[in-house]
Amino acid sequence: MKVCFLTAQYPPLSRTYRRFQFARLLAEGGCDIEVVTHGNISKALGTFVDDPEMVSSTSPWPVHRPRAMPWYLTGEVLFRLGGVPCPYVNWVAAATRAASRIVGPEDVVCSVYPPLSNHLAAYRTAQRTGARLVLDFRDEYLGLSSGLRRWQARRWQARLLKAADLVSVATQRVADGFVQQGLAAERIHLTENGYWEAPDPLPAYPSTERVSILYVGALSAAQAPEILCQAMTLLHRDAPRLAERLKVEIFGPDNPYCRSVLLPSLVPGVSYGGYLAANRVSEALLNAHVGFLSLASANYAYAVPGKLYDYIAHARPILAALPTGAASELIERDGIGLVAPCGDAGALARHLAELAEGSVCRRLHEQVLTVRPQHAARPHFLSLAERIQSL
Repeated sequence: MKVCFLTAQYPPLSRTYRRFQFARLLAEGGCDIEVVTHGNISKALGTFVDDPEMVSSTSPWPVHRPRAMPWYLTGEVLFRLGGVPCPYVNWVAAATRAASRIVGPEDVVCSVYPPLSNHLAAYRTAQRTGARLVLDFRDEYLGLSSGLRRWQARRWQARLLKAADLVSVATQRVADGFVQQGLAAERIHLTENGYWEAPDPLPAYPSTERVSILYVGALSAAQAPEILCQAMTLLHRDAPRLAERLKVEIFGPDNPYCRSVLLPSLVPGVSYGGYLAANRVSEALLNAHVGFLSLASANYAYAVPGKLYDYIAHARPILAALPTGAASELIERDGIGLVAPCGDAGALARHLAELAEGSVCRRLHEQVLTVRPQHAARPHFLSLAERIQSL
């Protein structure tokens, strides 16, 4: 059985290492993988940059890179106006042609959201070839759409769910939402996120007196990591001695959001280090005491960000600003960090004050070590590979 894995975003593009690992575990689980990815994806907004060190230049499976007519910011503008369902729809036809040369009626086309164009190309490939259709939702779709885009999202989601032979979801909350929309529970596979790789053995936990807090990831309104700057401002005002015991480092792409929102928010004790190449992330985490993550609103209550699992893999306690939901419940259930309500800089400042006491960090570190083995991604994605082969 051939499995065509469709993902517009793939190495060596930055922030796509998880897509490579997704494909790797499908292959390890027995799927005969070929990848179709975007050959000339736009980098106009600075959201993605090339990261040649992310994975080996020699792929263990074929990688096809069909190109689309370049339209730079056009897709993003049309998407925000509600004119197209995804900024990358110009790639769908090329991706469909490439995928249709790979699979036939006895095979599988598997795509991952986001972006929606992956699912659109997979849907059209399945229609054209008779291949079985597997749709993976690493993120919510309909619930994050608004205005004119919500009408398109509702229409496309209903069409995709009806056509899919199997729907894989990252969280139970998304699965429950699909069931409420009429999708049969037996056509859903829960494929939770987790960490792909972990340092083994782990070096000793840092013993420096100054506590280092690290954020590595996307810089956008969805994450709003600048709340950490706001919390540090409050801590400098209310407990300057404690603030001096903390060092905050933020890494992410130099994009418009970074320049217009994050950089003007920087305060003493908080630094921006630019984009951190994939091969440097592990070292940076091992030199930090705490990993930070944030989500900006209750719209993201269903989500468990991948960086949370990166922090767990490196046995780093979590400091977070999150809505009540899947991620906050995981952190609090396992006792591996401190969570403030999203947007509450005051509560986050109080947690910063707690972490300034090194003993709190060490206690949380020991707890992360205890629960770490149960959060590996490998079993979940091998289970998905087995389910795909049973179709």
